[in-house]
Amino acid sequence: MTRLIVQLSPLITAPVIARELGPSGRGLYAACFAAMMLAPVVLGMGLPLAVRRRASIGAPESTIRAVYVVLPFLVPSAVAIGLLIERYVITELDTSGTRAFILGMGCSVGFIATLCFQSVLIASRRYGAIALLQSTQPVALTSGVALGWILGSLTLPWILVCAAVSTLISTLVGVYLTRISPRGRRSRLRPLAQESVAYSGSQAAETASNTLPQIVAVVAIGAHDAGLFAIAITVASLPMTLGHTIASVMFRDAAASAVEVGRRISALSIRITVLTAAVPVVVLGCTTPVLIPLVFGDGFQGSVSITLICLCGSVFLTLNYVASQMLVARGSGVLMTAAQLLGLGVSVALMFIVGPYLGGAGAALASVAGWLVTTLASLRALRLSAASLLFRASDFRQCFTVVAKGNIDHSAV
Repeated sequence: MTRLIVQLSPLITAPVIARELGPSGRGLYAACFAAMMLAPVVLGMGLPLAVRRRASIGAPESTIRAVYVVLPFLVPSAVAIGLLIERYVITELDTSGTRAFILGMGCSVGFIATLCFQSVLIASRRYGAIALLQSTQPVALTSGVALGWILGSLTLPWILVCAAVSTLISTLVGVYLTRISPRGRRSRLRPLAQESVAYSGSQAAETASNTLPQIVAVVAIGAHDAGLFAIAITVASLPMTLGHTIASVMFRDAAASAVEVGRRISALSIRITVLTAAVPVVVLGCTTPVLIPLVFGDGFQGSVSITLICLCGSVFLTLNYVASQMLVARGSGVLMTAAQLLGLGVSVALMFIVGPYLGGAGAALASVAGWLVTTLASLRALRLSAASLLFRASDFRQCFTVVAKGNIDHSAV
């Protein structure tokens, strides 16, 4: 419960950001932040997932030391990507906004290190440390936004700089939690790179499915409607916290088990994800029409209908993350990539087709359609029978065991 509360800390300042920046500014911020999350995953070339698998079957120290060597060389590439995005996609940034965005893109490479550290912690089942690491960046960003609001300096450049600094703080916390010295035996870079490339498409596709639509929305429907859409995505993504918890608990068992047992664990993870995610989705659906205009202001009244559409696919969005992690655990990175890219392709294509006519609602419909396609493709890739996905009485107990206690009742698998 503590992890859930801390990870949702950005919601404290989300209304402040929305009110200070307005719909257009909120749309630009969503696009910039999405780019800062997507770029490091693409540049990381599947490295965090390779680290996770290695750490699940052996000592991670030599692998992390190799990561230390690689990261500095990725910073110039991240900056170059930022310059291209600013010039051809997010073209409405002013000079100070551009500088802050480019700074954020350079610092975003630290997110690769954070994901690698998180992989080590997941493999060793240090759930308290995982919660702390996952919470550091959002809490630091929230603190920076709150400070800017108190000082009367809450502008888009300020928030982007806070995002950059919060990423670096998260990286330092990861170094502290894993405590792996740069000195010592280091894994050979070439085998690590080859293993990482096998997962590069899968991780990039997964992240792109959650971030690229917010970047594309600025072009397809304009900054104003993109701001309304960004609020909807923020609300619809809230159940994802439960998905992260479930995947963290189930990953190692799925990766270390025989094929048949791993398939049963995958089916169990799907069932309990649906059960746990459905509860907050229903609550959010009932409260959204009142809370959005109350919390974010009358300027975001248009986001209500868009949010309700996105909530219709929120369970699919959460389910996609868990299913993707199960595919990675079973070494099916290629199938995961295919499922994510298929859904992403549907989302982007529909956004340009219906977005110009329906605005934010069109973007929401496009996203939900993409999430559904990814879900269907992921379930097929996992090769789960229809019978294995039927709910059982023991699933409710498993939900509590996995989410609250951080382990699996193997007797019921």
